[in-house]
Amino acid sequence: MKEKLLKALEDKDFSELFKKGGISLFLRIGGQVMGFLMSFVVAHYFGAKGLGNYVLAIVILRIFTLVSKLGLDTFSIRFIASFAKQGKWKSIKLFRKKIITIVSITSLISSLVMFIFSFEIANLVNTRLEYIQLSSFFVLPMVFFMLHYQSLRGLKRIAEFSFFYRMSQATFSIAGLFLISQFIESDKIPIYAYLTSLCTVSLLSYVSYYYWFNKKCNFDNSEEIEVLPLKKMLKISLPLMFAQSVQFIMAWTDKLMLGNMLGPESVGVYGVAFRFSMGVSITLMAINSIASPKFAEKFSNNDISGMGKVAKQSAKLIFWTTIPLASILLIFPNFFMGIYGSEFLIGVVVLRWLILGRVVNALSGSVGNLMQMTGQQNNYMKILMAGSIINVTLNYILIPIYGIKGAAFASVCSLSFWNLTMVYMVKKKFGFSTFYIPFIK
Repeated sequence: MKEKLLKALEDKDFSELFKKGGISLFLRIGGQVMGFLMSFVVAHYFGAKGLGNYVLAIVILRIFTLVSKLGLDTFSIRFIASFAKQGKWKSIKLFRKKIITIVSITSLISSLVMFIFSFEIANLVNTRLEYIQLSSFFVLPMVFFMLHYQSLRGLKRIAEFSFFYRMSQATFSIAGLFLISQFIESDKIPIYAYLTSLCTVSLLSYVSYYYWFNKKCNFDNSEEIEVLPLKKMLKISLPLMFAQSVQFIMAWTDKLMLGNMLGPESVGVYGVAFRFSMGVSITLMAINSIASPKFAEKFSNNDISGMGKVAKQSAKLIFWTTIPLASILLIFPNFFMGIYGSEFLIGVVVLRWLILGRVVNALSGSVGNLMQMTGQQNNYMKILMAGSIINVTLNYILIPIYGIKGAAFASVCSLSFWNLTMVYMVKKKFGFSTFYIPFIK
């Protein structure tokens, strides 16, 4: 085993996936631990209902943030990685200036809309009006935060990206939770802590990006600046935004519809099961962090065989690091759900269903990221759209009959459809499969 690993590490692409993916994995685990701790503290002091209200407010904030970004954060990964590879640092600077101007305007508009319709939104998802109104002022900090950590990803600063994306918000939220609770007693403390942490990480990600950009860049007066027209930028980014929107719907529809049909208590229980199931995807997300810019590089160089090699290597790593954790959670779901209290034990079956969906996700490899980085964003969007329709339809039918169990089954069906369809599309387009079957080369 040791000899095989050493031989594999001689391969440059595998070595980068393994080493940088390992850093991302470590930070992802840290983020999961801090996320569990945050949800545990909120559940312990404010109960399932308090946790549900907290989750629903954050989901609504993320929806308005998603619209405000216009897909330009994901778009940035692809072009910053490509420009950096070519040494076009002035082009990156001009590109980023244009993006910041656009998202600043869209974020302010989204904040205004969110505040004006806060009453209707709160009634729709059965959460507290004050949470929605307060969150509406924080769309811009969240957009800037996402833009900067994705830009770090484009520069291949995977450790920094992973810290901000996976770990920073939960860490600073916990710090804020304990700090704020020393001065006030209120059931709004969780949302205060989250929004305070959001401003903190937004500022830190901004500083981190400019530090590494200035350190890596080497301005050349002879550089021919490549200017991307706004029309071309939006032509690529808007399909990404729609794809992200559909992906978001698939991830969060369950919670929003549970809030609407059953109330925040069900959202709190489902949210805990969902968080545990996300732990199964920990290595998938870690490896995706480094695989995405590599896919972009290989595609820009028309290196299809190299891209296929990276896809297969990442799929193998994802599978063998996912199965052990998935097995533990499937065998001992009562123990893990019981950590949060007896009222959360009704989510045991939910946890098992969600884990099965994550296993299918892991078997499919980095297929979604590959499609987004290789000009297949339109097909990616269509697949996600179909998956989201399946998800919403099944939730609408099953939640009234089976409650949170119905929401979990709907999630598994839509996630499996989404992943397996994308595996087929990649195979059809590029000639290789990202789906990993153990012991078969």
